[in-house]
Amino acid sequence: MDTTTRADDLRILAITAAGDALPRTFARLVHALRDAGAEVIPLPMPSEAPDASRDAIPSVSDLKRMAQTFVNTLRGDEGGRAEHWIVSQLRAVQGRIDAVIASDPLVARSVFPHVLAVWPNTVRVAIDGDYHLDPEWQDVVFDDLVVPHPAVGQDATRVREGHARLRTGGPLVARDASTRRVDEARPQLMVSFARLDPGDVDPLLFQLSLARPERFDLLFLPSGRAGVDELVRTRAGGYGLRGKRTRPGADSEPWIRGSAALIGHPGPDEVVVAVTAGVPMMIFSPESRLSAGDSFLLERGAAVRAEVPLTIAVATEGILPGGPDRERVLQALAGLEPGSSRTAADAVLEAAREGRPPAYVAPTGEAAPERSALDDELEDIGGPTAGTGATSPMPKRLRRAYLSEIILQQGQVQRQLTKAAAGLATWRHRVSLARTAGDAVLADKAAQRVDGLSRMVERLQLRERELAGLRDRFASTQPLTEADRAAAASFMSVSTATMLDRGDAPESAFTKLEIEDKLAALKRKLDP
Repeated sequence: MDTTTRADDLRILAITAAGDALPRTFARLVHALRDAGAEVIPLPMPSEAPDASRDAIPSVSDLKRMAQTFVNTLRGDEGGRAEHWIVSQLRAVQGRIDAVIASDPLVARSVFPHVLAVWPNTVRVAIDGDYHLDPEWQDVVFDDLVVPHPAVGQDATRVREGHARLRTGGPLVARDASTRRVDEARPQLMVSFARLDPGDVDPLLFQLSLARPERFDLLFLPSGRAGVDELVRTRAGGYGLRGKRTRPGADSEPWIRGSAALIGHPGPDEVVVAVTAGVPMMIFSPESRLSAGDSFLLERGAAVRAEVPLTIAVATEGILPGGPDRERVLQALAGLEPGSSRTAADAVLEAAREGRPPAYVAPTGEAAPERSALDDELEDIGGPTAGTGATSPMPKRLRRAYLSEIILQQGQVQRQLTKAAAGLATWRHRVSLARTAGDAVLADKAAQRVDGLSRMVERLQLRERELAGLRDRFASTQPLTEADRAAAASFMSVSTATMLDRGDAPESAFTKLEIEDKLAALKRKLDP
């Protein structure tokens, strides 16, 4: 073993969701950390505060906390107030903790904000095990983000703003593991329906029948959806296709590693196995259904895509052995230089050794540098803004253009918020109906939808407030700051720029009646 990565002096707290099965990927990371010598303490975290009314024998740590709270109360200390239940759960872990890790953004979002109350110097490490950064990570407070490729995490808000470090490690799969094939003498073609709709089953099967399937062994992956899996079972024979399917619950990774190609619309966990094993992929999906992970691989040539069913057979033959695209895709896959659970573990250990990153200091309190002659003649293009407090002149016509686009965006957000709020009300009602009917399983599923919609409503409300403030600043006669211009930068579309070049008002001001009305109402602020 490489002794340079030993970590016998480090203690890592691994946070998971209580009651859920431990993901295989996370278990591999824990094993890799322990193999490197670190002490790993798993902590399943409940989704809500434990019921204090239940008749249970308190643990030693519970008794210690109760005694300390009682003493603080007698002294009149602020500490006498009841602490957050998550803090209490963390205090149950005895001793020093060097890093707290989580691969589930929902768990991390709940726990990470409370970690420093217990261990002020502990590093909070977020780990995303595939090539698609889960959008939920944008709401998580972390110190380090570990991703399989540095390009995946560049857009994370905390990384972009300098609050967190980005590290490369993973994906969370076994490297150089065993492979399995139906017949060693023939190439194996793996087909995934993980992200395909029922209506996609027949087109995919039909096109497979045109790709000379007698040349390879056909192996299907279960989608986990009874309807789709039943369609595959009942329709494949009608297209002259004969193959096998891994049984639900079986480990499909060795079969993917042993395949010549993976086609369909595989899930993120299937994709990372294929990337690590160097298995070419053909993704069957229109542009609108591509995930960020799909786009990442396609942009780098590590996969090919069939946008419509008619191109499936051609694209599939292109990446099979002897196909014209196979060598190019294999080279692109090798260029990604995928790691494994061990490289992810090394990134975690590196973060733990370095400690928490230096506190990020916003530039608002810094003295403005003296202007040089070049500053009067040259404008900075690209890179960070000069400072959030600096004023920035803007021609009135350009200011109007931005204003109209901001109002248009605000209207879109308001419509999305109305729909999300209506959906939230519907699913809250369904939770109530399920509980009234005594169906706890159905109520829990509906409650998950309520949680997701609640977060969406909160984000839309925040976005609406941000847009309202930006609208008011652009509608006023006050100078705009560099931060205002940076916030509005995303509204400069190609069509808006074209209208400005022709000396016209933005097209949206003429085509959207609500913009016309609001612009008229705000005209007095722009023309004092």
